Amino acid sequence: MSIIETKGKIQLSLHNAAYYYKCSILIDPAYPDFSSGKSCNLQIQSTNFPPTIETMLTAQAQEIVRRMQEGLSRERALLMSNPIRLPKNFHLHDDDNNSIKSRITNETIKNIKHDTETLKRVSELRNAESASKYNHNAGYQDLKVLAKDRKDARRTINKLTEAERMADLKLEEKQRANKLEEAKLNEGYYDVYEGSHEPQPCLYVLVKFLVDKVRGLVGETCPCCTERVLPVDPEELKLMYGSNSHQVNNQKHPKATKKKMKPMRCYCGCWYHKSCLDTFLTEPPFGIECPTENCGRRVFHPDWPGDIKQLEREWAAREARKREVEDAMLFL
Repeated sequence: MSIIETKGKIQLSLHNAAYYYKCSILIDPAYPDFSSGKSCNLQIQSTNFPPTIETMLTAQAQEIVRRMQEGLSRERALLMSNPIRLPKNFHLHDDDNNSIKSRITNETIKNIKHDTETLKRVSELRNAESASKYNHNAGYQDLKVLAKDRKDARRTINKLTEAERMADLKLEEKQRANKLEEAKLNEGYYDVYEGSHEPQPCLYVLVKFLVDKVRGLVGETCPCCTERVLPVDPEELKLMYGSNSHQVNNQKHPKATKKKMKPMRCYCGCWYHKSCLDTFLTEPPFGIECPTENCGRRVFHPDWPGDIKQLEREWAAREARKREVEDAMLFL
């Protein structure tokens, strides 16, 4: 890092392994007391990161400066500057926090079938219990046997009613626990304004963000396979993103053409391989937390649905097609 005091400029050159990111930060003469203009103007000079990743890092850094100029705290500015947009189906706020919304799953359908059978059984028992009222002795020769059967029917109805009531309470408690768990996974995604209306000093925050993110990204590991997200060769990474490169050919870097190893950043800020992220999001269990240490939030990416119900339906459809193919192969 070099400082040019006469021009109010900082030259920042970040290197990690074969990757580099060079930029300049032009500081407003009135900093930190700035009332107009940009307090810190970040400009990229050169980098060997692909344009997609470079734009993502630079745009978030510039957005952090803008947010802190509006008076947001460092943490809130970092959150709200996230370049990854939320899925359309994700709702940050609920009108009724106490409401419990059920999802149509295989377990829900099974419970509905069970409730239908229980209601049918209760209806039969009630008919037996009131048999003598509408059908005299209902074909019974011994009135004592009739009284006993009616008593047994009432007892069975009471047991069934109590058992179903307890089952419904357990189901409601389970749904409430699932909702609380989902809310916990979504912590940190709420765009609640917290901060003063006075501009906040942002130079240190900007420099620290660039150092941590640019250098940290090179050593980032995929939470699923625990392998490095970025390849050792920057040219190989450019091929993954479809960038033109005349220095590298596909014979030398066959893995570069495999899009499944393409690094993908999620809304929580963690990086995954594309194939790992696809498996993580599209196969059960759905809606689980990010396995990265000190993250623990639910994983979102705009290229995949954020609605758990939709993910469940699509997975069930894939499994059904797979079973049909297996059955066809057995038949042949």
